[in-house]
Amino acid sequence: MPELSLRPDVVVLLTEWDTFRRDPDLLYRRDGSPFTPAEHGLIYTSTQEEIDAAIAQKRLANDLVHEHRALQQALVNMCTKYVDPLPDGTLPSNVYALMTDEDYAECGRLVEALRAPDPFRYRYLHEQD
Repeated sequence: MPELSLRPDVVVLLTEWDTFRRDPDLLYRRDGSPFTPAEHGLIYTSTQEEIDAAIAQKRLANDLVHEHRALQQALVNMCTKYVDPLPDGTLPSNVYALMTDEDYAECGRLVEALRAPDPFRYRYLHEQD
């Protein structure tokens, strides 16, 4: 069996590494916890391919966060479009009843995207359409 050039466990460790925290003795995760000595050893043996893979993974994760925020904002904007024109102090019991068919369909798509348990899977399925 051919040997993998990338060690997934090392790539994961590299994506968790807080590169902004400067400590001469310890490396830390972004959540503030220090890496164990064994994890330090793995990080120190990382290859350039593993570092590049971790950077690509972090970029993808950042893109997904931005995409998720954009979906949230689009949903808020969609509902606000129907609520804002109403007189002060009045809110409909069902904002969906006020929507056009096109906006209702778009609202459903946005809600589905935000509820997706795995955003990678959701993105993949909809890129295939």
